[in-house]
Amino acid sequence: MKNWKKIMAMVCAAAMIGGVSAPVWATDDTETATEAAEVTEYTYDMLEKEAYEGTWLSFEPGFDLYVPSDWEVLEVSEEDQKEHGLMFQAKAPDDSGDNMVVTATDIGKDYDTDKMKTELETEETYTDIEKVIINGIEAVVFNTDVTYGLAFLDDDGIMYNVQMGELSDENAEIAQNLFISLRVTETTDDGAAEETAE
Repeated sequence: MKNWKKIMAMVCAAAMIGGVSAPVWATDDTETATEAAEVTEYTYDMLEKEAYEGTWLSFEPGFDLYVPSDWEVLEVSEEDQKEHGLMFQAKAPDDSGDNMVVTATDIGKDYDTDKMKTELETEETYTDIEKVIINGIEAVVFNTDVTYGLAFLDDDGIMYNVQMGELSDENAEIAQNLFISLRVTETTDDGAAEETAE
């Protein structure tokens, strides 16, 4: 896709986080080629609510994420919305540099998660790329040099990208839990989400 490099560069620029560590979604090196080809499924009952005190946020396009409650939600400017597709950003309350962003980018209806995974695999920037299914949503998870990433598509050709970092052993658990919490708002078991993120 001609705009892929530009799209992913904007996503990584929006995160502006640094650090290094092991991947959240890394698979066992001893697995067979057949096992590697299978798509891993994550479900709501695998969510570790004790990993952090969280709040369900409902995003306008119709999906929810379980975000750490003590993270400060930052204002998203019209310029950031227009230039970077930024729809949400939050940061940890300390000076750790930990934060997360959610972006939305129109990449067209002829795109799917298989193509997304293939595109990511052509770029050295992205590692530990894996196609997964989270609560019925097809997605691709990956690492950059500085963040954990999750990308998925809607039926209108919009790619949503969740980036969380810094990469660290402590944040690996938070990132994995955050990603496993991804769910379609209409199918939640807990009723309406507590807050709405626009």
